[in-house]
Amino acid sequence: MFLFRFLHWTPSISRKFLASALLFATGAGSMQAKVVTAGLAWQVRGTWQLAGAGRPLRAGDAVPPASLLQPDDTAGDHSITILLPDGQRVLYECFTVADCARGFRVPSLIRKPDAFAVDMLARIGAILSNKPDAAPHGPRTGHAPQTSRQEAVATLAVANRVHVAGLIGELPPGNYTYDLRPLSNAEPPQLHLALQKTGPSVVLALPAVGLYEITITDALHVPRVDLLLAAIHPAQSARFASFRHARATMEAWNDDYAGWPIDDFLRAYLESLMQNARPPRALKPR
Repeated sequence: MFLFRFLHWTPSISRKFLASALLFATGAGSMQAKVVTAGLAWQVRGTWQLAGAGRPLRAGDAVPPASLLQPDDTAGDHSITILLPDGQRVLYECFTVADCARGFRVPSLIRKPDAFAVDMLARIGAILSNKPDAAPHGPRTGHAPQTSRQEAVATLAVANRVHVAGLIGELPPGNYTYDLRPLSNAEPPQLHLALQKTGPSVVLALPAVGLYEITITDALHVPRVDLLLAAIHPAQSARFASFRHARATMEAWNDDYAGWPIDDFLRAYLESLMQNARPPRALKPR
């Protein structure tokens, strides 16, 4: 069976754009980074490559518009989701040898991408490219966990306390616990820390500046919120101001297209702000 799904934005979203990662251009004796209007490989199942590239595509790789995608010509589940910088979202799938041998042509861009979206998707692509090879994250329709997910930036106050609202602030008053896992591995995890919620936000105690995965659990031992928190010093506030812009952009896209992977994208964006992620690997279109 051959399946091609081309999903585009409604007219109200047509002027908003996604963008992709960094491609490399060869300079005199060195590689020089260059931002280009390419798409982004989001989920990759099976073996795919750009025509003439000579190596498999991975999540986070740049995919130029109008390029030819070639899946491995063997039977099996081959699928790839491409996000283009003009807001187009494309899912290609094939399952038989005959269908997989045909290849797929990525659509051309409709409009010039927005500069902020270019930077945002470049950062996200860099984070994805730094991840080890693994099975794709989430089903094809997007990540749908049972626990509510939240991403936030909070400034450290006295004694390394932070105030967090959002979904956590919407929890009923009462006694909770939270598990704290630093992503840097510089500090050990801390489990079952006591938390009392009495107002519109909660106060969490953190070891230091950093990126943390935090799970809030209620008195019945049911996980309620899965939080990715970037704890920063006040002097870093300007650097993280773009996170609000990224959230607003993602939420606007998600309003028009159900199933947009907003949490996964925002988590990758937060990771990019917390570390110096290397650019995605170069892919040269045919």
